[in-house]
Amino acid sequence: MDAKTCDDLYKVVGEDFWLATHCNSTAFEGKKLEGTRITLVERERGLEFAIRTPCIPSRWEDFDAEMKNAWEALCNAYCGEKYGSTDFSALENVRDAILRMAYYWYNFMPLSRGTAAVGFTVLLGLLLAANMEFAENIPPGVQVDWEAILNSDPNTFADAVKSWLYPSLKVTTSWKDYPDVSSTFATTGSVVAALSSYDD
Repeated sequence: MDAKTCDDLYKVVGEDFWLATHCNSTAFEGKKLEGTRITLVERERGLEFAIRTPCIPSRWEDFDAEMKNAWEALCNAYCGEKYGSTDFSALENVRDAILRMAYYWYNFMPLSRGTAAVGFTVLLGLLLAANMEFAENIPPGVQVDWEAILNSDPNTFADAVKSWLYPSLKVTTSWKDYPDVSSTFATTGSVVAALSSYDD
């Protein structure tokens, strides 16, 4: 408990080690999913502190079920009278469902490099599709993925994030004025060119 650095911690344990976070399932009552493995490994040039995600079939199946369940909850929250709503208070369950989906995305993680950025982009896209735009920045010192990784429950994660996210949301339908992607980028080549960081 007194360790202040990775070196201090390694000396106490005395060998390479990892621990796994866990996530409470909402799809299966009482089930705990293996989240992210936090590792401390001795290397030639010093210690490596890293996160790793086990890519085992059972973990993929568990998170696939959670993501499907979270998506269905989001669709159900936005069905009926709430569809297309611009009443911020009426969209509370939609916002919560989006955060739940983001929580499981962040804890699954082995999807690709940059998954945290992709996860936040998807979160913002889902909010925008439900007529809510995040008009600020993530607060200094906050990493949304770590908020998810270090909370074992999606509701605890949501409580931590909504304190700064929700006040920064504004209701808007401006996205309806944006050009249609498929007509703006009609070919695969035009999509690749748009995503390319190379200048002519």
